[in-house]
Amino acid sequence: METLTRPGEHAPTNPPAVAFSSVMGICGLGLSWRAAGQVLAAPRAIGEWLIAVGVLLFIVLSALYGIKTVRDPSIVVVEFRDSRSASNFACITVAVVIVAAAILPHAPSAALFLWALGTGSQFVLFLTLLGRWIAEPTEILHATPAWLVPIVGNVTATLPGVPLGFHETSWFLLAVGLVSWIAFLPLLLHRLIFCEDKLPERLAPSLAIFVASPAVGCLSWLELTGRVDAVYRFILFTALFFALLVLRLWQLAVQALPVSVAWWAYTFPSAALASALIRYCQHVPGVGGRLLAWAGLALTTIAVAGVGLISLRNCSRRLWLSVRSRPDHSADPPGSARTSNAVSSK
Repeated sequence: METLTRPGEHAPTNPPAVAFSSVMGICGLGLSWRAAGQVLAAPRAIGEWLIAVGVLLFIVLSALYGIKTVRDPSIVVVEFRDSRSASNFACITVAVVIVAAAILPHAPSAALFLWALGTGSQFVLFLTLLGRWIAEPTEILHATPAWLVPIVGNVTATLPGVPLGFHETSWFLLAVGLVSWIAFLPLLLHRLIFCEDKLPERLAPSLAIFVASPAVGCLSWLELTGRVDAVYRFILFTALFFALLVLRLWQLAVQALPVSVAWWAYTFPSAALASALIRYCQHVPGVGGRLLAWAGLALTTIAVAGVGLISLRNCSRRLWLSVRSRPDHSADPPGSARTSNAVSSK
């Protein structure tokens, strides 16, 4: 995931759109623990606490991003107009849908409102981006795995959509998402493999997004059909293969150090895969399935905890530095130049 910003854009009080991937990761992990509580007899309170943290973070980020949009809309416009960063706005719409899925058992009315808002915005965003990529000159080097985020958003919308009663709409969204993923997958693999200019090191974590589309896809298939069949297995094992590929490319993650906001790209795909493995274990009992489910849940928890703690430390440091860098005129003597200028200006 790429961000095009000017100095100070990544301040804690001025978040980029990609910062909402943290909500996706935390709430996604909460949903995984909720599923583990139902299938693996895991403590259910863990999932509910994670969801509470994710929802609180979503409220804070929404407020900060709203202030940013009103205060300096030019930053938002520049980021949205650039093909390298426009797909990051899907992190906002997907976060809205994930929050809707997370709060659905506790607040159905609020979940319905958020689902309608997130799904509608997500679909309009995807149509806008796809139309722009077709109608306007677009370089192949601008294509990154982050382009898959708007596609993932369409599939993700089916997860709360089916329990809310929008069955046919969910079929439509799943069809759009899977067909788009199949179409964009060869394009992105061609860009990553055959182009001389390789993916920038700072964007290496975005490779994990390859896992998200099939992982969420099989969860959506289960919601719509209610069974783990050959289609579910095919999509799930595709997601598992891409997860192994991401682990194979661990050295790219090392090159992408230090940890930045882009590292949240590891969290939601791994949470979706963990949930898919848990549901597979539920319908296909066996020791192997349980081991895979627990392994996926454990790795996702470690990833979210690690990236979350480092992000919290970085935000605290930047907030402290921004406070220290502000000039303090309170200690100026009454006759100083700054005080005199302030009085004369009044």
